[in-house]
This record gives sequence, structure tokens and C-alpha cells, in this order.
Amino acid sequence: MKNSQAHKDARVHTYCLHGSRAQEVELELQLTGGLMQRIIMSGLAGGALRESRERIRGCLERAGLQLPKRSLLANFAPADIPKQGNGFDLPLALGILALTEQVNRAALSDRAIVGEVALDGRLRPIRGALTLALAARQAGRTRFMLPWENGPEASLVDGLKIEAVRTIQQALDVLSGTPAPEPPATSQSDATPLDLADVRGQASGRRALEIAALGGHNLLMSGPPGTGKTMLAQRLPGLLNPLTEENALEVSALHGLASGGVSCIVRHPPFRAPHHTISRGGLTGGGNPITPGELSLAHRGVLFLDEMPEFPRMLLETLRQPLEEGKIRLARAGRAVEFPARVQLVGAMNPCPCGYRGHPRRGCRCSPSSLAQYRRRISGPLLDRFDLAVDVPPPEADSLLTSKKGESTAAARLRLSAAAPAQPNAPAVPKNRRVRRRLEQAIATFALSPRGMHRTIAVARTIARLRGAEETDISDLDEALSFRNGFSGASE
Repeated sequence: MKNSQAHKDARVHTYCLHGSRAQEVELELQLTGGLMQRIIMSGLAGGALRESRERIRGCLERAGLQLPKRSLLANFAPADIPKQGNGFDLPLALGILALTEQVNRAALSDRAIVGEVALDGRLRPIRGALTLALAARQAGRTRFMLPWENGPEASLVDGLKIEAVRTIQQALDVLSGTPAPEPPATSQSDATPLDLADVRGQASGRRALEIAALGGHNLLMSGPPGTGKTMLAQRLPGLLNPLTEENALEVSALHGLASGGVSCIVRHPPFRAPHHTISRGGLTGGGNPITPGELSLAHRGVLFLDEMPEFPRMLLETLRQPLEEGKIRLARAGRAVEFPARVQLVGAMNPCPCGYRGHPRRGCRCSPSSLAQYRRRISGPLLDRFDLAVDVPPPEADSLLTSKKGESTAAARLRLSAAAPAQPNAPAVPKNRRVRRRLEQAIATFALSPRGMHRTIAVARTIARLRGAEETDISDLDEALSFRNGFSGASE
């Protein structure tokens, strides 16, 4: 009697998405009393999962596979987390077949299994395969079975045997010992960052760009239309260090969640430049299922807001907390998820509504009231989160007409690589007395907030590192304050 009961249950390990992370789910199946042949589900099964009962029944009957003659209970643990998505079909189908001894239970013990089943037995791709594969490796799984179309994406994870199959019959063959075919390889690199040599002149903008790249500082550029603000911003990723293997997979997985699949692994820091008409969900994330927005797609890279005052002020204010914490929390329809958002913010704006205030050759036509209204579109708390502000004036004619290119990204990166290493345990305030006195004067003169003070100190330390020094000098602080003083014009 005990042996008979032992053959009436099965366990399958699978995964579901929860924001940018994957939750391990243990599917427990057992036969219950009665002859109604129902599939009873427990464990907060979502709509797509509840509908899978009829898909799986039709698929197994069409394939000529035996169904249990009694009802069965399928429990998805842990029971307090909603089970959303289409990836539970295949593990549920194989678990049912294990109950009727058409699948060896031991073959299911070391595998993670996901996939959607079609009525004719084909497997349809699922969303977030790279995220699921990373979670399976972290949980110690050695094999990961999933639909064929998701194989290239999941195969980016080392240390995990990927079993990409096209049909449920092929899945049964693999579980019986037949080797799974090797999925095609995914492209291993993304687009090469743009070269700084394309920018002519703009010495102050280039200097600010290098400081921002070395210290990871937020940068705001102001200048008339067409002076090169966007060109400078687009070349910042080329000055940043390439992503580590772990970070590259993390960023690639985020992009896969948003686009439905990973076409290539992201090796360089991403650059995202949303238009000012973007919705709140497009910027921060949302939808059903909840997908990351532009803020999270710029994770470990650059988020560029061109024409920054044209963005709705309420939309800009949503950036304040993520910029401090490096992540964003979303609550939609009773679900709360979290996406990473460790970005370097770069903003660009005109000095006034017409764009020509302070232009050496063109006059400004803006009234004082329109100028004040334009500058109020960016709040003081958001401006306080920028570390560097720089004017980007119109370049001179000789720099535009010359055939000589500017300094390349490679040359600038050599200079950055020669910088002094960061001091992780550096004191909050420099010990040099002259620097401290100058800092006291700056706090009174510029009304620096505590956040602004610490960000100014951080920029001064970056400038010191750039000249190869470990200690901050007064000249470093003065340059940092000159960049900080650029905010006064934007906030008047």
C-alpha cells in the first residue's frame, strides 16, 4: 500500500518572473479521489496558468499520451507569490506524465523546466529566458529545459546545461536519455560606442565628460541648439569601462524582459535617450506583464534626457528616488516589483525657450516671465542631484571647418586609466585646512545643501584622481565648485 501511494505524486522545479528577478517554484502533483479527471490548482495560479489545464489536456490526448483516470492536485509553492506567465505548461505536462509513469521521476529532480505547450505538441517561447536561466544556476540546478527559440538566450549562462527542445515528444526523448541538440549561438557583442573624435572643439564639455566618466557623476549641459550637447552625451558610454561578465548578463536580461528576447549580449554600458513625450510607464516601467522602462534599460549605463525642460515636471520628479537608491519599485494591480536603475543621468537643455540667451551672434527674444517659467520646469531637488553643470557654447568657425579631428575616445580612456585609484575609505570632508575653509565659504555663498556639499567633494576627489593625486587640493575644489556654480543659471 505504501509503494502504491509513493507512485501517486511527482515534483517538478520551474521558475516564474517577478520584476527583474526569477522566483523558483516547486510544482507538487498528486492524485486525488474521484474519477472526474480534473486538474485542481492551488498556489495563487494566474489567468494564463489556469487556462493551461485545457491546453495540456488537448496536447497530451492529441499526442496519444496517457492521462490519469483520476483527478489530480497541482500545488505551486511558495503559495503566497502570484504565479504569472506562460512558462508553466511544460513542467505541468511532464509532471502529469510522471504520475502515470510515462516519465522517470528521477529525470525531473535535477532539471529546471519552463515552456508553453501548443495543442499540436509544439513548444512556444517564453519571456525572460536569460533571467530564468541565471536564477536556475544560482539555485544549483545543473540542467535547464526550455523551448528551442529560447535556447540561444539561455545558453549565455555558463555552468548550466541548456536543453532546448521543439516539441513535447522531444522533451520526453531528452528525459529518456537522448542528448538535446545544441541551440544556435547568440551574438556576443553589441554596437561599438561612438568616438569622441567626431566632436570639434568644446574643451569644457570634454573636460566635464571625462570627470563624469571617471567618477560616475550626473551631468547637465546647457547651450544653444546644435552646439554638440547630444554628440557629447552619446560619447560618454565609450569613456566608461566595459561591463563585467556578470553585469553584462544582468543588463542583457533586463533588455530581454523588455523586448521579449535577447538578440545579443550587452558588453558596453547602455545609452538610452527617451523622447520627452514618453509616458510614465515607458520611463519607469509598467504594463501587463510589468516590464522595465527606459530608466532600468539604462542600468549600469547612461540615461540621456535631451531637451530636459520639455519633459513633464511630474515625470522628472519620479527620477529623484531611483537616482539615490539605484532601483525603482513599482506597484501595479496589487503586485509590487523592483527593477534595478543604477544609472548615470545626463541632461541637456537650452538656456531659454528660444534657445539663444547668451549666444555671441544671435539675440534672445524671451521675456523675463517666460524665462522664469522655463527654468522652473526643473525643480531644485532634481537639480541638486546633478554633480556637474557645464555650458556648451557655439563652436568657432575654424574648429568646424578644419579637417583635423578632435581627441579620440581611445586617447581619453588612456588618461582615465592612468588616474589614481578611488579611495573607498576616504573621510567625508577633506582634512586639508585650506580646502575646508574654502568649502565653508562655498556652503555660505552657494547655499549648498548637505547633498550638494558631499557631491561637490566627490567631484573634487575625482578631479584630483584625474591629475594622479590621492589628496584633494584647493584647485580641485575650485574646479568642482565652478561646475557646481553652473546650476545657478538653470534655477533662477
